[in-house]
Amino acid sequence: MATTKTPEIKSQSTFARYRGLILSVTVFLVLIAALMAVSLNLSSQIGRNNQELTAVSELHHASHNMMQNLFNLKLSYGEDPNSPHIAHSLQMLRDASTIMTTNIEALRKGGVAKTENGDSIEVGSLTQDGNAERMENLSKTWGSLAGQIENYLKEATSPTANSSNLDLAVMNAQNSHDKMNEDIETTIDVLNGKIVSRTNTLGWVQGLGIAGAVIYFVIFVFVFLRQLLASDAKADAARNETDEIMNTVSTGLFLLDKDLNIGSQYSKELEKLLGQRQLGGRNLVEVLGAMISQEDLNTTHSFIGQLYNPRVKERLIGSLNPLTRQAMMVPEGNTNVLRYLDFKFNRVYHGNDISRVLVNVSDVTDAVLLEKKIEDEREQNDMQLEMLSTILRSDRVMIDDFVRNTQRRNMAINNVLKAPGERQNELRTKAEHVFREVHSLKGEASALSLYGFTVIAENIESELKKIQANATLSGENFLGLAVHLEELMNLTQTIEDLVSRLGSGGNVSEGNQASAARPHIADYYKRFVGEVAERNKKIVDFSYVGVSEISNETIRTTINEVAVQLLRNAVVHGIELPEERQKNRKLEAGHVRMEVLESPEQFVLNLEDDGHGIDYEAIRAKAVRLGKYTEAQAAELGTKELLALMFSSGFSTLEQSTGDAGRGVGLDVIKDRVNAIGGKINISTSLGSYTRFTFTFPKNVA
Repeated sequence: MATTKTPEIKSQSTFARYRGLILSVTVFLVLIAALMAVSLNLSSQIGRNNQELTAVSELHHASHNMMQNLFNLKLSYGEDPNSPHIAHSLQMLRDASTIMTTNIEALRKGGVAKTENGDSIEVGSLTQDGNAERMENLSKTWGSLAGQIENYLKEATSPTANSSNLDLAVMNAQNSHDKMNEDIETTIDVLNGKIVSRTNTLGWVQGLGIAGAVIYFVIFVFVFLRQLLASDAKADAARNETDEIMNTVSTGLFLLDKDLNIGSQYSKELEKLLGQRQLGGRNLVEVLGAMISQEDLNTTHSFIGQLYNPRVKERLIGSLNPLTRQAMMVPEGNTNVLRYLDFKFNRVYHGNDISRVLVNVSDVTDAVLLEKKIEDEREQNDMQLEMLSTILRSDRVMIDDFVRNTQRRNMAINNVLKAPGERQNELRTKAEHVFREVHSLKGEASALSLYGFTVIAENIESELKKIQANATLSGENFLGLAVHLEELMNLTQTIEDLVSRLGSGGNVSEGNQASAARPHIADYYKRFVGEVAERNKKIVDFSYVGVSEISNETIRTTINEVAVQLLRNAVVHGIELPEERQKNRKLEAGHVRMEVLESPEQFVLNLEDDGHGIDYEAIRAKAVRLGKYTEAQAAELGTKELLALMFSSGFSTLEQSTGDAGRGVGLDVIKDRVNAIGGKINISTSLGSYTRFTFTFPKNVA
């Protein structure tokens, strides 16, 4: 899978992308902050000037109060010094004197000034515009007057006091009042002028600031609006290009987020491929829910989760994609159509982070069907070559027998399937009949190395096992067998055509067939035993003695069917594994001997192996496990009953079936074939030593 990178503009940091906007806003805020700082400074200076002006104004008011009360006391001299009028004037004089002293010192050196109401005012020293000199002059003038007033106030309420101190204070006040008023009023004018000047400056600063802010805002809006319009135009152009691509591309394209939600933009072809509309924002699991199995959905979810894991290499998990050439039932109208869709997933990075997963969906139905067709044809050709090779190296009589037997079996299976019957015993008998024919066919095909027939036979056997496992059977359970039977008939026709094309020019001529067939029959069974032994990891020495040719086709076919089933059983059930044989002090290689004898009245088939013999206890145990007998009943079974069980349909001591054994049909086939021509079966066995089967077949069989 390829890695997708987003355009460079999208990979820029947020600061770089909005740098102009951020700088503009920053400049605007700096200007506003500077304007506010200037305004605050001016307001602070105006506030201080107002405090100073208040202190000087209090000083001016105290000066007038001092003069007024001194004259009142002068005019009231001689009255009772403790009268309310005199007491009030004295108090007013004390207050004025205190304010004069306090405020002059505060204005000279900085400190706390007082008001007439008793409030305190924090003021700085007046040092500019001649105020310092005026305060110094005022301090000196008041210092002299203040001492005379203080001397008067000390004896003002004494009955023996004279008016000399009052007269001196009044005289000094008259002389210094104008000078003090001049200094105070000049200071008031200077402070008023500074307040007015700074107030005007503050007004100008605020006005210019507001005007500048408005102008800056207008420029800001204009510039960025133009940039936004340009960006919108680019975005519209990009969106149009994307729409054109999405409407034109012949595959399904869309983006997936981490929660498997489909992006808002996707190609038009996607709706056609998935047979659904309005896919934007929908979850992929929901979209595919009715089209693939739950297992594939779960795997898809896990796979996409791995794509979002940055520690997982994308190319290493590409082979785990569960939606590669995935068969899906896609809605089309009122029906669902089988399609093969191929999903490819690519990571989309934003910087170093995995932001999305790009999904590309394509319809590969034609390619898949073409490949399947080519594969089928290749398999068909391989099968024909295999059959041709088998025909050329095998005995022609055996091939002809196989073709005729297979045709007969096909016909028999077809007739059984068509036969009426709805009762359970009839349906189970039907299944057993088909099983015997197919199992016999599989054995004969396996012996001839015709594996195409073996595969079909195993498929039919698996289907029959499923049918037999049903508690209740019906005719519909057998419908699936018709498909397999058709495959079998087609393959039979193929080998028949090959045999027909080869004509009678097989590897054995009719004239010398008898003499040449013997080694062929021995080789035929030896090769079959060797293949079964190899598949089951055993070592077997096989030997064959006896007649090389049986002219009666029925007997010849029956002996072959019985021999194939028994030889396979001898290798699978009888001969032990090499290590087990050595443990039991036997030769590593087991021995299987086949003998066909002819007498005037009958043919005798002997098959013997030196394996571990028939285990009757194992047969009892399996009968109990299958529920055929209780343990007590099984313990009472004799050898005859146990052998009857061993030859019954579906009975096998193996727990798991394989391609060679475990179906429980081989001995059932033997019993059926031997009984069909009036033959007899004799068994001799010793546990741990050997098993010998002896069959006798009458020669007078049609």
